[in-house]
Amino acid sequence: LMSDLIMNKRIPFFVVSQILLLRIPAMFVLGFPVATIFAVMLTMGRLAKDSEIVAMRTGGLSFLRIIFPLVFMAVVISIGSFYLNEIVVPNANHISQNYIRQFFLSEVMENAKANVFFRIPGGLVLYTQKYDKGKQDLRNVMVFETKEYGFPDISDVQHGVIEGDHLILQDGVKYEINKDGLVDQQYYFKTSTKDISREIRKLYGEQRTPQEMVSGDLKELIDRFKKHNLKVTAQETDYYFKFSIPVANLAFAIVGLLFAVSNPRKESYSGIIVALILVTIYWIMMTVMRSMGHRGMLSPWLAAWGQNIIYFAISIPLLIKARK
Repeated sequence: LMSDLIMNKRIPFFVVSQILLLRIPAMFVLGFPVATIFAVMLTMGRLAKDSEIVAMRTGGLSFLRIIFPLVFMAVVISIGSFYLNEIVVPNANHISQNYIRQFFLSEVMENAKANVFFRIPGGLVLYTQKYDKGKQDLRNVMVFETKEYGFPDISDVQHGVIEGDHLILQDGVKYEINKDGLVDQQYYFKTSTKDISREIRKLYGEQRTPQEMVSGDLKELIDRFKKHNLKVTAQETDYYFKFSIPVANLAFAIVGLLFAVSNPRKESYSGIIVALILVTIYWIMMTVMRSMGHRGMLSPWLAAWGQNIIYFAISIPLLIKARK
């Protein structure tokens, strides 16, 4: 995506760098569970291989007391990850997405051609017989201003030009169309200016995806949609993921340390391989369940928490084995 922004959208490199920096908090939230399982498996694997755990248990420490510091740190990381995902990530994602939205909107006039209908922000559809892309100059223009209800108003314009965020129309006649499709009134204008930037800000600047919203705002949006009987399975799934992903740190830590203790004689690289396998399986399950939750094939809650439940369930027999 980033290379596409540079090569195809011609976004300056420093802007792409800003977008990448703004994405780092979200990457941290997804990366913490991976770092946690590797750290736990390497630490516990080394202790188990050197018989340090056996020595501690011989000295009277219970297995639960031995693993408590690691579990406690996993809980702290989970809490920190949640607050990072709740406080920093939404705004960072929103700013980075707005950068991308602005540059995608800049393509609107790039795709414009003579004798072709094309849409620009502000609910405007243009048709022009002559178009100079370099000068952003339009001749013999038909402007259709769409409305929420009814037929669009139509302007027949001799000359138009796009200057920055404004569409300037000159020497035209505007026809206001009523709900029956008839001309309600018409009037001549010398110059008419459309502020496209205001519409862009209204349409895109305030727009937020679930990844750009804190959990409270997203829950409020879901409740509002439900009151109007709108389908919200995708939003609900993303809402529950805001809580389940931080808890993945704890799930990974418990499963990882129990796997490491259960195979104390394995080489250190085997722990890395097991960690990679566990991480891969988890993210595959998460991707599949998220997709199923969005499509309504699975309960949103189960789609978000299913993989954590499975990993916690796996840890039960491993814990029983490790305590013996």
